[in-house]
Amino acid sequence: MQIKMRKLLAVLAAAATIGGMTVSVYSDDSAAPEETAAEESAEESSGSKKEKRTAEEVLEKMEKMAENDKLVLWYYKKEDLIALENKANGYIWWSTPVNAKASNAKGAQVQELLSGMTLTYGDPEKRRTAKLASSNKSEKDCEKIENGMRLTYTFASEKDANGNKTDPGITVPVEITLEDDHMKLYVNTSEIIETKPSASNGKLTTGLTFMSTFGAGEMDEDGYFVIPDGSGAVVEFNNGRTGYSPYAGKVYGRNLTAVPTTKPTVTRQVYLPMYGIVKDGNGMLVVADKGDGCATINSYTSRQNSTDYNACYFSFELRTADEYLMGGEANPLKVFEKRGIHVPEVEVRYYPIEGDDIDYVDIADAYRDYLVTEKGVEQKTDDSSLYVDFYGGTLKKQSVLGFPVEMKTEITGYESAQKILEILKAGEAGKIVVNYSDWTNDGITGKIADSASPSGTLGGSSKFKALLKYAEGNDIMIYPETDITTFVSGGGYHTFTDTAVRVSNAFARLYVYDLAHGIQSKFYDPLSLLSPNSYKEAYSKAAKSWSKAGLDGMALGGGTTMLYGDYSRKTSSRDESIAKLQDCYQTVKDSVGSILAEGANAYAIPYADHITNVPLCSSKFDMFNYDIPFYQIVMQGIAPVGTTPVNGDPEPEKLILQAIATGVTPGFDMIFEDASELKDTRYDGLFYAHYAYWTDTASGSAKLYEDVLGGVKDKKITAYSEEDGIITTVYEDGTEIVTDLNARTVKANGKTYKLADYIGKGGAAE
Repeated sequence: MQIKMRKLLAVLAAAATIGGMTVSVYSDDSAAPEETAAEESAEESSGSKKEKRTAEEVLEKMEKMAENDKLVLWYYKKEDLIALENKANGYIWWSTPVNAKASNAKGAQVQELLSGMTLTYGDPEKRRTAKLASSNKSEKDCEKIENGMRLTYTFASEKDANGNKTDPGITVPVEITLEDDHMKLYVNTSEIIETKPSASNGKLTTGLTFMSTFGAGEMDEDGYFVIPDGSGAVVEFNNGRTGYSPYAGKVYGRNLTAVPTTKPTVTRQVYLPMYGIVKDGNGMLVVADKGDGCATINSYTSRQNSTDYNACYFSFELRTADEYLMGGEANPLKVFEKRGIHVPEVEVRYYPIEGDDIDYVDIADAYRDYLVTEKGVEQKTDDSSLYVDFYGGTLKKQSVLGFPVEMKTEITGYESAQKILEILKAGEAGKIVVNYSDWTNDGITGKIADSASPSGTLGGSSKFKALLKYAEGNDIMIYPETDITTFVSGGGYHTFTDTAVRVSNAFARLYVYDLAHGIQSKFYDPLSLLSPNSYKEAYSKAAKSWSKAGLDGMALGGGTTMLYGDYSRKTSSRDESIAKLQDCYQTVKDSVGSILAEGANAYAIPYADHITNVPLCSSKFDMFNYDIPFYQIVMQGIAPVGTTPVNGDPEPEKLILQAIATGVTPGFDMIFEDASELKDTRYDGLFYAHYAYWTDTASGSAKLYEDVLGGVKDKKITAYSEEDGIITTVYEDGTEIVTDLNARTVKANGKTYKLADYIGKGGAAE
């Protein structure tokens, strides 16, 4: 039974914010600390502190490598320093700080600041990883190519006093070129040269970081970084958060194939492979265009890592590592992916942005343009006034002749779903879009639901057809769900043949963790992760069955947010899994017509007609200064977006108003049976979702959404600001909407709308 674990975790995370609780841990998987080889030579490389240089002095020493109508690319080989000049205003973006040696940084920190590239390599023999900074641990070669240059970094093997090799002997070629409106950094990983990568004493390239201080902010500069964590967050330069860990957010979420033994930290998803820099009246959009499935966004502020600089950058994991415990061992052993590098390409794009009063809305506008022009995202014509998630059935232990037996149990049957929809329509809910989960026997029992066969437990085919007929005549769109990410054996899919395999050669399972102790629960059996190599079969069968049944919409559950690899003999990296998923999305579009995505990573956005369950907050890390609705601003005007469940939020009224302020549609979880029926089932986290308590609120919030936003659903947001609980949103047609979170009112269209009226009887006050 495919209960949405990620949604239930999100609800618990939201509940944790009631008391203002925050966390100060990494947002990525926990991992053993890396040994930084550069630290070994800190003393010899630190040098003496130098006088500060001006940008003009440095630029005079640089060679022009390329130029077009908008940009100029400069390079200084001696320092491996790149300058990107924006010809519109003459502003220069530096790849590394020009005065790093004059800062308070010492030794290894200086080398990190000055490095155009940092190599992370694995040592299988010693079961560890180490880092090398290019500034003092590599030889660099520069060759001019069309529109730019090719830099080759060679980390040559060396020997210590005993004759043992200490460095990896790895060569990485990097191309830096100018495109029409951006600078492109590109690596073809097949050109990376490794010394004896398959030998036990060989060295493996496990990660690459490029220009980790590109556009870095200094102590005397004002500015901030835009981080796409959850809805989005801002990290201000020099914010004084020195006592907290730097940020490290895995793009598209952690790799689920690497199964942690204890419950991971509950964080929001990083849906977008980008970040932004705003400083000196300029902006920079940085996008991981290729290799995004293995990317991590990193950020730190001044004094957080013993330097004067604020930085944000991508790192790329080219080979996955895993850990396992041997019998009698207290510490886990690290193993590395051995079948070559399965991330074909890495590409990072740098888009300069100029204009008046540049802020994160301009970064969002630039990223929206990127999605449209580079990724083929088209404006969706469909919309919704209300999103509703129904949960059909689950397994529950019942007593049969005195013996406990797991039986399929109705939670929201087809007749019950229609009854709820009738109540919502009577409350003037407008257009409703429904995600119907666990509506087939396979879905209820946890098997791959690739057949559009309504469950007899929920009412059978006749009742399901009656529900669809009612929906068709009442401006309701129902998306029956198939979630092919997790499964139990049966229905043609088997644990031993269709489960993704970890780097350690163990099967990948998705565990339920004990809420009290954070360890794997013994009450619920784990679910297997379906191998990406089986995606095509599962989605093709489902698409064919949905089409044959006359269904014109499909909800994909975790299929648009859960990204993982398979490290069996038929290896599929996270990057390769993206390509397989996109092929499957296209199959569904061609056969069924419309896709509802429950949250959408960037690679799924071009295929999604509706995107629901998107948070309006970040992970609330302590180094974040404040949250912004970045994802929502990006999507406004190109695809309808829904909130996380309003009724699962600790402040439902505030969430409704935030949704109105950001142009997104309120969403609700609903079940028909009493919450007591959920005890000891995988639905037990839906205790808040009984329909009787929420239909008035749901229909009222839908009517408020239509009254306020009906005329700007397809318009872009051009300005957004929040101060003291008052949010001002401006659309491209000039419409201004002012939302007061304290007074619970919205001013728009010459009227003041009171939330209390809508949740009650509805209406607007002049």
